[in-house]
Order: sequence, then structure tokens, then C-alpha cells
Amino acid sequence: MSSETLSTPRALRVPRLAWFLGGAGLLLILAFLSVSFLLWRNKTSGAPAEQQRSPTKEDVGTIEFGRSKWEAAGLTIEPVATGPLVERVWRTGRLSLNDDGIAHLFPTVEGVVNEVRVHLGQEVKAGDVLAVLDSREVGQAKLELAKTRLAHAYVKEQYTWTQTITRNAEELLKLLPDNPPIADLEKRFHDRPMGEWREKLLTAYARRMQLKTQYESARRQEGQGTLSESALLRMKADFETAQATYQAIREEARFNVHQQALAAEQKLREGSNAVKIAETTLTMMGFSPQEIQKMDPITEGASVSLIPLRALLSGTVIAKHAVRGERVGPTFQMFEIANLATLWLQADVFEADLPLVQQLPGQKINFKVPAFPEQRFHAQVFYTGDLIDKQTRAITLSGTAENPDRLLKPGMFIEVELTRPGGTVLLVPVSALQRYGNQTFVFVHEGGERFRRVEVAPGRVDGSRLEIKSGLSPGQKVVVEGGFLLKSEMLKELMTGE
Repeated sequence: MSSETLSTPRALRVPRLAWFLGGAGLLLILAFLSVSFLLWRNKTSGAPAEQQRSPTKEDVGTIEFGRSKWEAAGLTIEPVATGPLVERVWRTGRLSLNDDGIAHLFPTVEGVVNEVRVHLGQEVKAGDVLAVLDSREVGQAKLELAKTRLAHAYVKEQYTWTQTITRNAEELLKLLPDNPPIADLEKRFHDRPMGEWREKLLTAYARRMQLKTQYESARRQEGQGTLSESALLRMKADFETAQATYQAIREEARFNVHQQALAAEQKLREGSNAVKIAETTLTMMGFSPQEIQKMDPITEGASVSLIPLRALLSGTVIAKHAVRGERVGPTFQMFEIANLATLWLQADVFEADLPLVQQLPGQKINFKVPAFPEQRFHAQVFYTGDLIDKQTRAITLSGTAENPDRLLKPGMFIEVELTRPGGTVLLVPVSALQRYGNQTFVFVHEGGERFRRVEVAPGRVDGSRLEIKSGLSPGQKVVVEGGFLLKSEMLKELMTGE
């Protein structure tokens, strides 16, 4: 093959050279443009290293703010303080009805609802009549009361009569041993009742006294021959018989009078107990002692079988199941009343929180509800729980929350605030902290009208106070209110610098 066939034709070699030269030229142009851009950038940004620092660090770090602007800006300056920081954690919980302020009302007897006097949501007071029942059982109990009262009244009269007889008979028995004249005894006891003992005692006493007088008179005449010995013996026997009869009647009277008094007292006690049993039966049905004392079943007529169902406490009717004409009994809940002025707070506290709640019984804690996020409520803790739930590993903290305005509702979810005192740290008001981008800083007053921006590392928040981990020293004066205008001045200088 000849050399001409191996070599590249001339027509093809010229475009290749042009392509090579054109590519090299393009690279040279790009390099030139890059160098020119870098030179222009250095020129416009300023060559000295000091001028290339971020103006937010030094150039705008210090601000002159005239005192004439302070009042309009609401500028307030306070020194950096040190103090204990209270750590705060929030735990979930719920509100429920106060178990000590709930009443489930059931009738105490079988009956038919005769009247319903309240509606759902109504406020009632303790003792108010909620409904009236018609109960045969109540009517029978009232009639039994009337029966026992009548029987007791009769027994009481009998007891009073027996006591009078006993008292008079015992007084007579005390006088008889002194052998007073029968006329004196008749005069003293003629209008004082003694029952059968008047006749028995006075008759035996008079005969004894008569035979005694005759026998003593006969003995004085024994030596005169006017009375035979047999007659004297007969008179003596008669006197001794009368003496024995009188003595027996006295002993019988003394025993029987006492026994009659005991029997009368026993009957009175039984009658009184019967009345008390009847009254207690009505009390268990729900009647008050005052109502029972005023009861007159004989004159009540058809209303004798009516019984009121009363509120056991003051509160709101939150459940009502009573309907007129419905038959109800002791197992039928007619109403539920709750005192909504106080609620129970129950919060879930975990094992790690136990040190926070050990001293809480009797203390107040704060909580919040989603419905009123800006408002804080209070509850007094009465129980911190003793059992840890197997599933949640939490104990239930319980407290009582006052609810006078009824803002809180049973069933609401809540967040409870638990606190733990911390160590001593640097503290400034939360309002002192300013932010720009990812920077956090405060304005330190250096005197006069001069303020300096100081970057700080914020820490925990304790209400309106903020922990400062670094950047400040105790006693430094910082702007706590009105820092917005200072921040505006800082941004204005930053934009001017750029």
C-alpha cells in the first residue's frame, strides 16, 4: 500500500486542527473569566482580613440608644440574678366526680311514682323533695304507729294510776306501826286512792285495835271476878287471830303493791318500745323524726300511703329515671345528684416521679385543661397512691379541685404540674432573651446610652424566669423589657453594613 493511501487526506486534517485550537481557546477564556471574577470579588469585599469578619459579631455588637427613646420603647433594665431553679414536669390525668359529693337515690319501699318535682340539671338542696311515691307498705306502717300510740297512751294512764296507789299504800304502811287512831287515818287518806288496800288494811287494823283494847281491858278486870277465865282466853285468842290477820295483810300489801308497780312499769316500757319500733320503721323508710312526730294517720285519709323521696345532699341532678305512674322499688335508681362545686383530680405519676410527690399530701398543685390553655387551676392533694399499675407502671395521684364557676367538667383530660427544687443558677426574665436566626442573645447595658449584644446559652425555664448556662455573670445589667427596638436598631446597622 502506498504512503498516500496511509496518510490523512488534507481536506480532513484542517478541520481537526481548527477543533483543537478552538477548544484550547475556550479553556483560556474560561480561566481568564474566573481570575477576573476573583479579583473583582476581592476588590468589592475589601482585602483586609479585619473587614471580612461578620458584622453581627463586632460592627453591630454595640448599639447607641438615646435615653429619649427609652420610655417610648418601654425599656426596663435589671441585674442578672442567682437563685434556685424549680424544675417542672407535666403529667397527664383526668377530672372525675367527687365521690364524697355524689348521691344515688333509691326508694326505700315498693310503690308507684305519684309525682316528680325536679328535672335533669336542676340545682337542689339537701332535704328537697324530688318525688312522691304511693306505697301500701308506708300506709300500713303509719297505721301501726297510730295503733301503738293509742295502746301506749292507755298503758301510760294505767301506770300513773298504779303509781299513785302504790305511793299512798306505802305511806299508809309506814304509819300503821305507830298505832295511830283509826279516825286520824280515815281523815288523812279518805280522798287518796289506794285501790283494794284501803279496805283490807284499815279493816284489819281497826279489828286488831278493837280486840286489843278489849283484851287489855279484860286483863285489868281479871282479879275482880267479873270475867271468867274462859272468856278471857277467848278474847286473847280473838286478839291474836286479828293480830296475825293484820300482819299477813300488811305483808301481802307490801309485796303486792311493789309487784303491781313493777308490772305497770313493765307494761309502760313495752308500750313505749312498741311506739319506738313503729317510729323506727318509718324512719328507715325515709321519714324525718319531725315528720313522724307530726303524723296523724287517722286524719291523713288517702294521703296516708304517700312517702316523699328527698335529696341527701345539695347539688345538681345529673341523672333522672323517675317517671310518673312507674312502679319502683329499692333496687331502682330514681335520681343521681352530684355536687359539682368540687371535683376529683386523678393524675398518672410514674415511678421516676415518686420523689416529686412524697411531700404533696395536703399541698396544692397546678393543672391545666385544653379548653382553657392560658388558665391555671389548683387542686389540693389528699392521696398520692400506694399501688403501681402493672400495665402502665404508674400510680394515681388524687386531689380535690374547687370548681365554683363550673368551668371544669368531669371527664376532662388535664395536665398536672410537678415541681422539683434545683440548684442555684443564673436567672433572667424570659422576656430578656432575643433571637436572630439561630443565635440567642441578650442586650447588656454598659452604661450611659450604650448597649452590647451578648450571645448566651439558655437553659431551663421556671415560669417567667430563664436559666442562663453561659455568656453572663451575676450582677450584669440586661434589658428585660423593650429589647425589640434595640433588636431593630441592630438589624438596621446589619443591613447598612451589608
